[in-house]
Amino acid sequence: MSKQLHETQNQERRRFVRADIYAVTRYFCSVRDKEIGVQTRISDISEGGVKLITFEEGIPIDTIITLNFRLPDTKERLIAVKGAVKYTGYLEKDLFRSGVEFCKLGKKDLQAIRGYVAQKHR
Repeated sequence: MSKQLHETQNQERRRFVRADIYAVTRYFCSVRDKEIGVQTRISDISEGGVKLITFEEGIPIDTIITLNFRLPDTKERLIAVKGAVKYTGYLEKDLFRSGVEFCKLGKKDLQAIRGYVAQKHR
């Protein structure tokens, strides 16, 4: 693969759009020694990942999570992806943000996200 093609693909993965999408997020919490399921909000989305807003507590860095959500223009299709939390931080009272990089994404889910980002990026 040429260097230019690789750089173009990385730019496409990083191109994000603002969103307001609710998602169910599941992950194993080692402190509680159990799987946690929380309601989260996706505030940014790209082919490569999302910025999640969590309520009351953040998700620890390096945690593998499963996200289930519907894109606004494809409400009939449930998207399910796995991702790794790359950063977590305090946003404001009772709100935290987490940057999630996708690590397992089906081809149809990738196409749906790619189409959504392209449509909103115009």
